[in-house]
Amino acid sequence: MRRIIKDLALQRARRLYILAVNEARLGNYDRARRYVDIALDILSKANVRKPMYIRRGVCKNCHIPLIPGLTATVRLRGNRKYIIVVRKCLLCGWVSRILCPRRK
Repeated sequence: MRRIIKDLALQRARRLYILAVNEARLGNYDRARRYVDIALDILSKANVRKPMYIRRGVCKNCHIPLIPGLTATVRLRGNRKYIIVVRKCLLCGWVSRILCPRRK
């Protein structure tokens, strides 16, 4: 029973995330934000860990889907050990940095 609830919550959250991305592309940021909020509520009520596309694809400050060039800028920085992906939300200014180890 628990597995069915988890699967259903993940399916609905994915569908809502897709709708949010489509609405953000059309410029309806309030509706996109609402879809993401509903998806996060569903995942929290089902006690399910957020999938990677929501953890990295949504601004943690304003809950807008991060679309490169439209709602976010993406830059690459690096040093010897890591490449750092820097994403900045264009609506609220929130900055995310993701470390990616270099391949040998």
